[in-house]
Amino acid sequence: MRHFLIFLLLLPFALLTPLLVEGQVLQQTPAAGQDTTLAAPDSVALSAPSGDIATTIKYAARDSILFDVEREVVYLYGDAKINYGTMSMEAAYIEIDYETNMLTATTLTDSTGKEVGVPVFTDGGETYAAKRIAYNYKSRRGRISEVVTQQGEGYIHAEVVKRNENNEFFGLHSRYTTCNLEHPHFYIGSQKFKVIPNDKVMSGPFNLVIGDIPTPLGFLFGLFPTPKAQKRSSGIQVPSFGENTRGFYLQDLGYYFAWNDYIGTLVQADIYSLGGYNIDAKTDYVKRYSYRGSFGLQYNFLKNDEADIAYSARSTNENLLPPTQRSIWIDWSHTPVQKPGRGRFSANVRAGTPGHQRVNYNSASNYLAAQFNSSISYQKTIPNSPFSYTINARQSQSNSPQRSRAAGDGSTVPGAGNMSFVLPDLSLSMTTVSIYELFSDAPSTGAWYENFTIGYNVRARNEVSNNIPARSFPGLTNFIGQTRADTTLPISFNNIQELWENGKREANHNLSIGLGNYKVFRFFNFSPSVSYGETWLDEKYTFSFDPDSQKVDIDTTNFGRVYQYAAGASLNTTIYGTAYIKGKRVEAIRHLIRPSISYNYRPDFGDERFGFYQEVMTGIASDNTARVQTLSRFRSGAPGSSMSSAMGFSIDNNIEMKVRSKTDTAATKFEKVTLINNLRLSSGYDFAADSFKLAPIRLTMNTRLFKMVDVTLASAFDPYRISTNDAGVARRVDEYYLDLRRLRLARVTTANLNLRTNLNPAARKTETTSPTNLPALQQDMDPLLPDYIDFKIPWTLALDYTLSYNRSLSNVVDIRQTFGMNGTLGITEMWQVSYNANYDFVNNNIAHANVNIHRDLHCWDMSIGWVPFGIMRGYNITINARSALLRDLKLTKRSRGNALYQ
Repeated sequence: MRHFLIFLLLLPFALLTPLLVEGQVLQQTPAAGQDTTLAAPDSVALSAPSGDIATTIKYAARDSILFDVEREVVYLYGDAKINYGTMSMEAAYIEIDYETNMLTATTLTDSTGKEVGVPVFTDGGETYAAKRIAYNYKSRRGRISEVVTQQGEGYIHAEVVKRNENNEFFGLHSRYTTCNLEHPHFYIGSQKFKVIPNDKVMSGPFNLVIGDIPTPLGFLFGLFPTPKAQKRSSGIQVPSFGENTRGFYLQDLGYYFAWNDYIGTLVQADIYSLGGYNIDAKTDYVKRYSYRGSFGLQYNFLKNDEADIAYSARSTNENLLPPTQRSIWIDWSHTPVQKPGRGRFSANVRAGTPGHQRVNYNSASNYLAAQFNSSISYQKTIPNSPFSYTINARQSQSNSPQRSRAAGDGSTVPGAGNMSFVLPDLSLSMTTVSIYELFSDAPSTGAWYENFTIGYNVRARNEVSNNIPARSFPGLTNFIGQTRADTTLPISFNNIQELWENGKREANHNLSIGLGNYKVFRFFNFSPSVSYGETWLDEKYTFSFDPDSQKVDIDTTNFGRVYQYAAGASLNTTIYGTAYIKGKRVEAIRHLIRPSISYNYRPDFGDERFGFYQEVMTGIASDNTARVQTLSRFRSGAPGSSMSSAMGFSIDNNIEMKVRSKTDTAATKFEKVTLINNLRLSSGYDFAADSFKLAPIRLTMNTRLFKMVDVTLASAFDPYRISTNDAGVARRVDEYYLDLRRLRLARVTTANLNLRTNLNPAARKTETTSPTNLPALQQDMDPLLPDYIDFKIPWTLALDYTLSYNRSLSNVVDIRQTFGMNGTLGITEMWQVSYNANYDFVNNNIAHANVNIHRDLHCWDMSIGWVPFGIMRGYNITINARSALLRDLKLTKRSRGNALYQ
């Protein structure tokens, strides 16, 4: 109270002090017991000469506020708060000294002797927590004792911190860590630190301390980027070291270029002690709501000892050691966001030197893949029209290069590998439209002919391959220009003309005409249809017999035209049957049946009037009669040479049960239970066939049992008997297997049963994230380690059982039976075990298995992966800092099987 009376007496003099500057007033908060909200400016404020305060200082305190006018000091006690422009401060005690322009904040001791109210200083986006803070609001310099502040993903602990007017601060006896505990598990210790907020942390000589135990790991200086959220920065990628079949290695030494917020490039290299190396550059790019993609280019030099290569070539082992070679590989993926009325460009390219993925594999799928396919496409629908077009370019190649043994010296020669290109592949499509609407603008009258529709599609493609097959014709064994072996051409500019000449070019036209859908006999749907197709080819053959050479001579023209047409109709209906059951929990059982019959007719295009086939004299028989064969005049696309008049039929069944809910005692709520989701029986009968008119009978079924077990069954039955001749060769005969007296219907040829269940389906839920402009540069995951661990899920278990049955013509039965399981088990909140295994009952062995153990070490992760069998067998132990900022702070020990291709 005494201070308050003195303040009232000296108020006229106080108006001349720096408390009032250009109409801005130092605001007050009432004493303890009154409202502690920040007070509004005094309405009697007067102008005064300019002082050191640039803006209004707002302050508040819970307990009390004391003014020492003589010393020009304000004391704030209990939950004290100050706001000064972009700066704010909170503490148990704050002192404002207007003479020295200092703000001082400290803790206070409560009745138990415990320090409370740790000062928290915030300036812009930076926050500091410390036991004592001294800040000069004029020079914007400060001194902070025993401070803890967060910079990006890291935390800085320091005994003393000084802050300058450039918002930079310097730490003494500092510790840098990504562990968010008050006493961190690990830190990088240094005598001196300099921090440029939202940019970087720099240190002098430092060493790594783990569990308060200093380690010899360190360097003469440290540089740790601390960009703002959503801001990316360039930096060095620290390599890892180890040993594999290529010697001691230094892997993933690189640099990341963050060009901007939309594109980033990672360039890295591997170096091996046996002389090989690898250079890899990958660029990720993204434009939100438009497209996302990545482009990678890898160059590899594999060096093997020449003596080891020669020994491998001379051995009988099929695992030939690859020779010293250079290879290149391209990975490009581009995914657009579909927008109405806009074209869609997409790409998925995986191509390069044959065998590259066998030597430089990073996953089992890459190593075991038989071939890699690439595609680039552009699709667009023409606005206000039924037309759309697509432009494609595709490429495929085998994973392993072909290898051959040179004559005499036993050495091996790498082949070029098979590659094929479809460039270009053009298609133009017209969606099915009403013929009536195309030629008339009159309103519909409901006439039957108004249901007629038409659709059209044309596709032109050019296919080039470096694999030139042997020149042969089905059924023709002796002709001029015949070759016996395939030829593989190297892919080079010198062979472009030869590759083009051996290419295949064709254009396919398809015209479909719908004749409507009609109700017949009240309950049946009748749908007739007509189709027409035409193919243009770049080769057409004319055969003639050369009596001098006793061979067939083939004349080739550069254009050929093939066409075919067909007509058909289908009839289907739906039958419902319900059986009501009273007095039990089951209310009713419903059986849904969908029978369907279809008929298709196609003429015999092998007839001479069509000109698609030619009868050719191929030689002279032993009795001096001419041997005559019927040959197709086209390399591909020729229609069948026999008439088809076939009927197809199928029956689909669905069985459901209506039961009362277990939780409903009033019997007013019911649940639907599916007994059979779909049971389908199908076959066909060709009236025009000379023999075996009845097609194989197929039976398929799928359903879900107990709401958790998925059941899939597929089987095929041959309706004809099998007969064995005197030589013991089995063949089908045109006699039905059906024998009702022996209860024989058809002969089972194949059957497959699959049971699958997930005992914790909720664990498979995934989270979605909103789109972002930032590209995510993902590293290739180690095949021995899982890519994601969710400790919130206590356990998962998925089981899979497969049984297959195959029966040959000679009654040889092949039964295969496998059982698979995979899942995770959370032993504790910090330990997680995942597993995957498949057992082959026929061979009595484990076909594949792997176990992964993951330990959450708070700010560290430990992963152990083990594959005991197969080409990927080996183990991997990794301990690494969890923060992406210190992703290279890790210890790895690994061992893998031989990665050399066969």
